[in-house]
Amino acid sequence: MSRKRKTLTQAQKKKLLSLAVAALVVCAAWFMTSRGQSIQPLVEYFPFLEEIFPQEKLPAAAPASGENLRVHILDVGQADCILIQGPEKTMVIDGGESGNGPDIVRYLRDQGVGAIDYYLNTHPHSDHYGGITQVMEAIPTGEFLYHPVPEEHTPTTRGYQKLLQYLVDSKTRTTALDPGDTIDLGGGAVITYLAPLEEYDDMNNNSLVGRLVYGRRAFLFTGDAERKSENAILESGAELSANVYSVPHHGSNTGLTQKFLDAVDPEFATISVGKDNDYGHPHRDTVERLQKAGVPCLRTDLLGSIVIETDGESLVINTGEGQVMKTAGGGFELVQPES
Repeated sequence: MSRKRKTLTQAQKKKLLSLAVAALVVCAAWFMTSRGQSIQPLVEYFPFLEEIFPQEKLPAAAPASGENLRVHILDVGQADCILIQGPEKTMVIDGGESGNGPDIVRYLRDQGVGAIDYYLNTHPHSDHYGGITQVMEAIPTGEFLYHPVPEEHTPTTRGYQKLLQYLVDSKTRTTALDPGDTIDLGGGAVITYLAPLEEYDDMNNNSLVGRLVYGRRAFLFTGDAERKSENAILESGAELSANVYSVPHHGSNTGLTQKFLDAVDPEFATISVGKDNDYGHPHRDTVERLQKAGVPCLRTDLLGSIVIETDGESLVINTGEGQVMKTAGGGFELVQPES
């Protein structure tokens, strides 16, 4: 005796399809969070995910005093680390070598940074990512920013793999940045990313290049970008003018072409570089090019950490050796603050 086969109604089919879609969305969200990636794009279409994957709220990071913005070029030897304290949010760019981690943590805490809103790695070289894991372990971080690199160029070093594993284990929100993307630090302070515009074989040219604007003042951060990236940015027609220019690659002669310097037309240049380093940084032609352009060259190996503060109009620069005062000839002198 045969049994009559039941068929699903149209309503039942729609319900099953909705359940299947929901299950797939949940699986996708779980996979993204397990890799430390942000599920915000999915949340926008599927709000129920917020109940399943609640996002931890971090304490507010300490902003600069009042409505001012502060940019700190840390003295981390032959490496890079920059702290930006915006009117509302805080960003750290790069983390020096692994040995710089404890000093960076100490410096940030001395500046009242109880949480980092954004941690950005310009590119995966050890003198830029080495101390990031230690800093993030010590100070709560809201979001990790980076630019994707080809898998064959992803470092297999223990330090970089440790950073990747930490991002997964801590479920830190991660966001890949591309040219045109912006990061809002509040109060009108916005960073726009200009590069890399192509996929390069070398990691230096794959550095994230960002231009921070606050009021009438602008800063340009370039990582280790070299001529190929500089030329691509120039060809793109992007606005490059900046009052303060963070010279790429520790002042190496691989970047800072005359055409690029002319487009930036900075009032001051900063170079993060180690004292008596083995690379001869900053190279003589880089220093001479800045001198001929009448741009004071502020170096961490000579001045210690450099702190630039602005209200959107004026610039005040303090270093470990004193306050910077620009001279008529394009150089600068240091003035010791009154005790």
